[in-house]
Amino acid sequence: MSLISDLTAYFLRVLTSFTRAGTPAALTSESPKCRFRLDNDSSDTITLPDGRKLGYAQYGSKVGRAIFYLHGLPGSRIEAAAWDELGLKLGARIIAADRPGIGWSSPHPGRTLLGHPEDLEYLAKHLELEEYGVLGISGGGPYALACAMSLPYAKLKCVSIVCGLGPPDIGMRGANWWHWLGFTWGWRYSPLIFIRWWLQSEPSGRLDLTDERRLQLLQQSVSKSEGSAQVKDLEVMKDEDILRLYLRSTRESFAQGFEATLQDGRVMCTDWGFRIEDIRPDLPVQLWYGKLDTFVPLNHGVQIAARLGGRAHLRVEDETHASISGQRMKGEILRDLVRST
Repeated sequence: MSLISDLTAYFLRVLTSFTRAGTPAALTSESPKCRFRLDNDSSDTITLPDGRKLGYAQYGSKVGRAIFYLHGLPGSRIEAAAWDELGLKLGARIIAADRPGIGWSSPHPGRTLLGHPEDLEYLAKHLELEEYGVLGISGGGPYALACAMSLPYAKLKCVSIVCGLGPPDIGMRGANWWHWLGFTWGWRYSPLIFIRWWLQSEPSGRLDLTDERRLQLLQQSVSKSEGSAQVKDLEVMKDEDILRLYLRSTRESFAQGFEATLQDGRVMCTDWGFRIEDIRPDLPVQLWYGKLDTFVPLNHGVQIAARLGGRAHLRVEDETHASISGQRMKGEILRDLVRST
């Protein structure tokens, strides 16, 4: 077959496989049994003042306390489906937005960390929220602190950060070598071609495969890591429903390409444009970190608490990066946040 024919066939496959906001229809049409919601029924978009689209999803109680959920890296609005049942039980309305270029949100070249709170503020007005809290998980931590810095005093009632990444000057002492390398140099300096290659070398980045095939590859990868991964991480990674949700979320992460994920990592690994010390002193901040976390080391929580002048409530648990969001801890985290919002 000629080069022109190859390219024509390729672009036809791309054009016919994508539905709204770039989500591949043929690869997500399966409906596997899963205790978490994998659908788009709770998702929607709004148009921001500059014309961009902001994709978001709502989980939990529609009449509960409003909580903005800030997803990890890589992640998407779908990640918050893990909190749906708990939100119903505890009276929390979980609202998760895709960051620019991810899922159903339009790209935003040149964006900054403080730009995302502006999008969330507009979403809050659209949803007619009088007050709300913020929950940032892992890579959502920097955005949660940006929200603490810039969202309206009268409306933002509490910020909770779970194993969230702190400012880059804290460093990555205590991280495993892969995360040390990624957050110290990789996200900041790597070209897109390398990031694309790296992400596509993992099952989560293989968007050319069905989610069932991606799941098989991911389970094989988990099995191979049994001798080196921490026991508590393995317990989470062996949960098939968690893997299904992760793969569904990462499919949204990369739906428009890998550029937005690189941008997301670069934004949180370079100068933030504000100091944690300048966050308003009357805002309750809850910090949850794991002693055994080698992805985002405990030192990040310790340093964030110190920069807040000791006014943050720092909880240190015998947990890993994955296990700290386990069912028991998740209930405590959301219950405390709802109580303070």
